[in-house]
Amino acid sequence: MTLGMFYSAAARAAFKGDGQQSLHHFWEMVAYIANTLIFILSGVVIAEGVLSSENIFHNHGNSWGYLFLLYIYVQVSRLVVVGVLYPFLQYFGYGLDWKEATILVWSGLRGAVALSLSLSVKFVFFTGGIVFLTLIVNGSATQFILCLLDMDKLSAAKRRILEYTKYEMLNKALAAFGDLGDDEELGPADWPNVKRYIASLDNLEGCVDPKNATESENNLDPTNLEDIRVRLLNGVQSAYWRMLDEGRITQITANILMQSIDEAIDLAIGPLCDWKGLKANVHFPSYYRSCPRKLITYFIIGRLESACYICAAFLRAHRIARWQLHDFLGDNELASKVINESEAEGKEAREFLEDVRGTFPEVLRVLKTRQVTHSVLRHLINYVQSLGMVGLLEEKEMLHLHDAVQADLKRLLRDPPLVNIPKITDLISNHPLLGALPPTVCEPLVGSTKRTMKPRGSRLYKQGSKSTGVWLISNGVVKWSNNTRNRHSLHPTFTHGSTLGIYEVLARKPYICDMITDSVVLCFFVKSEKILSAAESDANVEDFMWKESAIILAKILLPQVFEEMSMQDLRTLVSERSMIYTHLGGEILEIPNNSIGFLLEGRVRTHGFQEELITSPAALLPPRRNQSFGNANGIHSIQNEEIDGSYNAAAAYIHSYHIHPS
Repeated sequence: MTLGMFYSAAARAAFKGDGQQSLHHFWEMVAYIANTLIFILSGVVIAEGVLSSENIFHNHGNSWGYLFLLYIYVQVSRLVVVGVLYPFLQYFGYGLDWKEATILVWSGLRGAVALSLSLSVKFVFFTGGIVFLTLIVNGSATQFILCLLDMDKLSAAKRRILEYTKYEMLNKALAAFGDLGDDEELGPADWPNVKRYIASLDNLEGCVDPKNATESENNLDPTNLEDIRVRLLNGVQSAYWRMLDEGRITQITANILMQSIDEAIDLAIGPLCDWKGLKANVHFPSYYRSCPRKLITYFIIGRLESACYICAAFLRAHRIARWQLHDFLGDNELASKVINESEAEGKEAREFLEDVRGTFPEVLRVLKTRQVTHSVLRHLINYVQSLGMVGLLEEKEMLHLHDAVQADLKRLLRDPPLVNIPKITDLISNHPLLGALPPTVCEPLVGSTKRTMKPRGSRLYKQGSKSTGVWLISNGVVKWSNNTRNRHSLHPTFTHGSTLGIYEVLARKPYICDMITDSVVLCFFVKSEKILSAAESDANVEDFMWKESAIILAKILLPQVFEEMSMQDLRTLVSERSMIYTHLGGEILEIPNNSIGFLLEGRVRTHGFQEELITSPAALLPPRRNQSFGNANGIHSIQNEEIDGSYNAAAAYIHSYHIHPS
C-alpha cells in the first residue's frame, strides 16, 4: 500500500515509454496467477482431506448432506434478502424489475475471496463445495434462465445499430479490396473468392444504409434515445482516454471526467447530464476576493487550472463524439436530438473558459504550453521509434535519442510551467489612466484604489445613481445597458484599460447607464474625491481625464461606429487626433467635416428648420451625414449651433476620422 501511494504521488513520471502500460499488464497477470493459486491450493487441501481417509463416505457422510443443505440455505437466504429489499431496489439506484431481481438471486457465484477466507478458518470442505456448486450449477444454468426470461435478446435499437454496422463493414471491405485487390507484383484478385472466406459478410442483403433510415426506424422512443445517448457517452469516455495518453489532461482530471460519464450513463433514460457531475469542479473559488497574492497560486490558480482542463476536455470530447455519431448515423432524427443535447451541455463550459480568458489569460496560455510541449515530445518519440523500425537508426542510436527525449518529457511532468500572476501594484500601474499620469498625481491615486473581483452578471453601478467613483477595468469584460436605448442599438463592451464612470465624476452627474459584468472582472475602484482632486491639481491632467471620458462616451453614444474598435485603438485615436475646446455662451459652434464632436458640458441650441436644445453628454456630427440610426442616443447631425447664453460648453473633437455608414 505504501509503495502504491508513493508511486501515485511521486514516481509516476519515472517510468519511460510504455512502462506504465507494462506495469498494468504485469499486475493484471499477478492477480490472475494469485487467483489460480488459491483455487489450486484449495483443491489440494480438500483432496488431501478426502484422500487421507480410507472410508471417507462412511465417516463423513453427514458432511456431504450438510454441504447440499448449506447450498440450498445459501440460495434461499439470497432469495429472502433480495425479496425483502426488492421494493427499495425497484425505485432507488439503478432500478430493478422482477426479471433482473431473479437473475440477481440466481447469479450469486462464489470464488477466490471465499476460498482464501476458508483456508484461514479451516472450513475448506464446505466453502470449496459451495464454490464448486455455484460455479457448476448456477453458472451453467444462468444462460438458460436468461433465455427463459427473454433477457438475451437485443432491443430494436441495438438490432438497428448492428445492421448499420454490418452495412458499414461491407462498405469498408469493398474499399479495402479496391485498395489491395490489384498490384504490380501479384496481379488482380477476385472479389467472390475473397468474400467466400469472409463468413461475417454473408446474408447482408437486408441491411440498410444508416443515412437513409425510414421515419419508423427513427421514432423517438425513450429506449432508442437511451441507447444513442449511451453510445455517445461511450465515445466521450474513449476521447477522454486518448486525451490522457496524449497528455492533454492529468490523471486526477481524468478520474473526475470518467466518474461523470459513469453517472450520466446510469441516468441515460433522460437528457444528457454528464456536465452536472462536473459543475462542482468548475467555478471561480469563493474565497478569491480576500485571498492574499502569495496564496493565489496555491488555491485560486490550482483550482482554475483543474477547471480549465475539465472544460476544455469536455468540449473537445463531446465535439469528437458528436462528429463520430453523425458520421455513422447521418441525419438521423434520434442522433440529431442527442447531438443537440450535447451541444447545449457545452454552453456553461464555453462561458467559463471565456471568463478565464478575460480575467486570467495567463492560466490558459500556460495550460496550452503544457499540452503542446507534451504533444511535441510524444511526436519526437514516435518519430525516433519509426526510424528504428525501418532500419534507418541502429538500436544504440535509437535508444540514445529516445532516452534524451524521455528525459525532457519527465522534466516536463515533474516541473511543468507555472502560472505567473502579476502583482497588484503592477496591474494598477499598467492601467492606461494611471500609467499616463505624472508620478506626483499617480501615487496618491494608486494608494487609494480598492481591488475587487466581480462575478459574471454583477452590476458595477446603476443608471441614475450618484457617481461615487471610477472603475478601472484590469481584466474581464463589462457591457452597458440603458433604459432609453432603442431596440436596434448595439451592446458595446469594455475590456482591459477601460475607465468606467469617469465622465459622470468629472461632470458631477449621476451615472448615465448601467454597467454589468459579462465575465469575471478584476477591477479597481477609485473614489470620486480622489479623481476630482487629481484633476484640479493640473490643467493638463484635467484635459487628459476629459479625453479619457470621451473614449467611454464614444462607445456608449456611437456604438454603430466605435463598437468594433478595441480600447487600445480608440485610445490612440483620441490621444493623437482629438482636441478639447471650451466655448462661451452665444458662440456659434460648427462641426468640421471628417470629425465627430462630443458635448461634455453645457448645452447648445440648433439653428435651422427645427430648433432643438441639446444637453450633455451628446455626440455632434457634421451636416449632411446619412445617419440611419437616428438620434435616439444623443446623436445629432447639425450645421450651426449656438451655445446657450446661460452656459459655457466644453466639447472634444475627433479629427480626420472617416466614417463610411452602411
